[in-house]
This record gives sequence, C-alpha cells and structure tokens, in this order.
Amino acid sequence: MKKFLPLILAGFSILLFVGLILKHEHHLVNSQSIFVELAPFDPRSILQGDYMVLNYELHFEGDAEADRGEEGSLADKKIAALEKHIQDQTHLLSYVQLDDQHRVIQTSMDENLLKTHQGTSARLLLKNPSNRLANLYPAASSFLFAEGLEPCYRNAKYAEIKVKDNGQALLANLVDQNLRALNCESQKDWVQGG
Repeated sequence: MKKFLPLILAGFSILLFVGLILKHEHHLVNSQSIFVELAPFDPRSILQGDYMVLNYELHFEGDAEADRGEEGSLADKKIAALEKHIQDQTHLLSYVQLDDQHRVIQTSMDENLLKTHQGTSARLLLKNPSNRLANLYPAASSFLFAEGLEPCYRNAKYAEIKVKDNGQALLANLVDQNLRALNCESQKDWVQGG
C-alpha cells in the first residue's frame, strides 16, 4: 500500500486540478458578460514586461461630483460613507447599473439600485485588498500576457467580466472601446518566437 500512496496522491491532485478548470470553464460559458471601464494608467509604471495592473473605473455614486471638485457636497458625504462601509471587509457585494451594451455606468452598495433602475442591473462581488474605495476590484487585479504584446494591450479600454447571479466574477478578456476582443495573441508569431 505504501508504494501506491504517491500514485493515489498524484491522481487525486490531478482530479482536483481538472475539477477546478472545469468549474471555471462552466462559469465562463454560463454567466453574463459585463464590461467594466479600465481607468487610465501610466504604462511605464504599470506594464512590467508581461504584466499589467488593472485599475477599474467602477463609477461609484458621487464619483462624478467629486471629480468636478464640489467639496463639502453630498458626493463627498457619499464617498466618505462608502469608505467607512468597506472597512475590514475582504469581499463586498455591490450592485451595478448597466447600459444597453452591458457597460457599467454606476456602482452602488445599496440593493435598491436594482429596484429603481429601469435597465439591466447585476450583482458584482468586489475584492477589498486595502480598505480603500479606489482599490476595489471585481475579478482580477492584474493581467499576464506574452512578452512583446504590450503595444496591443495598451488599446484595452474595458475588461470583459463574466458574472454569475450571485455576483462571483471572472476576468474573461480585455476589449477595445467598441467592445471587440483585442486578439493580441494572434498577432504574435509563436513559431519564430518573436
């Protein structure tokens, strides 16, 4: 029996790994696509070879007024309340309002957004790594890609995220301003390695 133990453990590990892959593939196929705008970034500090940090523009209530510099406004109070609400929570259930093309136009922590919005809405589970509103992200905080594809991925304007009914999200793709896949991998000559 002792000599079969490593084989049994290896077989169990392979089954577990295949099970995780099938679970994520099922999620990608059987969930709703939404598009989250990527916030502007400085490629010199964010792109490091084959790595890109994703900053999501989630359009929280009050963001637009705060960007216009309306200090002491209701927007500041909303943002301060949100900052307090997210403290010490690793995951937050949010509610997103979508336009006709399924792009996020507003995010709220209030479930009433789903009831009051006439158009499409969805639940979205956000990860909270640092207790800061600006650092909340839905699916992945970074994106890895093959070396030499950085010029192509600079054209990414939205992240396509597959969302289940319970709000769990997976990053599916990066797309351009017309919500078309960038297909950067097809631009690389894999045979010649360049």
